[in-house]
Amino acid sequence: YVNYCHEQGVKVWGLVSNLENSEVDSTYVLTHTSVRENLVNQIIAKALNYNLDGVNIDFEALSGEVGDGYIQFIRELSLKCDDNGLVLSVDNYVPSAYTQFYNRAEQANFADYIIMMGYDEHHTGSNVAGSVASMGFVRQGIEDMLSMVPKEKVVNAIPLFTRVWATDGNGNVESFNAGMTEARGYLDAKGIVPVYDEASGQNYGEYTSDVDGRLYQI
Repeated sequence: YVNYCHEQGVKVWGLVSNLENSEVDSTYVLTHTSVRENLVNQIIAKALNYNLDGVNIDFEALSGEVGDGYIQFIRELSLKCDDNGLVLSVDNYVPSAYTQFYNRAEQANFADYIIMMGYDEHHTGSNVAGSVASMGFVRQGIEDMLSMVPKEKVVNAIPLFTRVWATDGNGNVESFNAGMTEARGYLDAKGIVPVYDEASGQNYGEYTSDVDGRLYQI
């Protein structure tokens, strides 16, 4: 895969995530120097072994207590990346008060790119239907990010998915992720032509199911 991408002039960054294995204690890893160092060394070794051009860090759902350890991890990894000619990018939530401990400004002192995950405005835990990434939500996120991070380091990640919302007569809401083609298929199957919604900057469609009576919104 990497060789093919390189033949096409495409650079490859390896994803390092804490989401795939729920048994790993991210707080423990990031707050213990020797364990953190071991992780850094393994990341660099894998990147070199697979001839990657960089690494992308996606550590989510961290607690505030791990903030200092997390930033130290980014510092230590960045030095090793520099030594080995690897690009370092770090994924971040849209800026908010409760994620301040991710310290994006300090990340930017070390990482090459600070990536804003410009989505999840409304998510599986939301009790009202709404956009995954409305234009206003994304714009505000970018502006907030630019107040902390130099513009040449900011990347806005766009979602290649939406959500299908189902609301019953009592106002109970359920939703699930759907790829863009899948979402369009739901509307096409019902003969619904989506219309452009100025407020969200997105196409919108809805229908009421004759099976369960719920209002479906995309």
